[in-house]
Amino acid sequence: MPSKSPLIDINELSLRLHVAKGTLYNWCYLRRIPFEKVGRCLRFNPDEVDLITQKMPPLDRAAKGRRSR
Repeated sequence: MPSKSPLIDINELSLRLHVAKGTLYNWCYLRRIPFEKVGRCLRFNPDEVDLITQKMPPLDRAAKGRRSR
């Protein structure tokens, strides 16, 4: 099934989701979000990513930098 949305780069996805690029790279490494490799670059279908991120638990921004013991 061909995608209806054009693929976007990590900068655009970071702006759309309000998530740091480092977090997005980590999610790709962990295979939490769908992506495509175009050469050495990552590209994302925003519709597919939206579906996946809606199912994710919300980020706990207050816990940033704290370690649980």
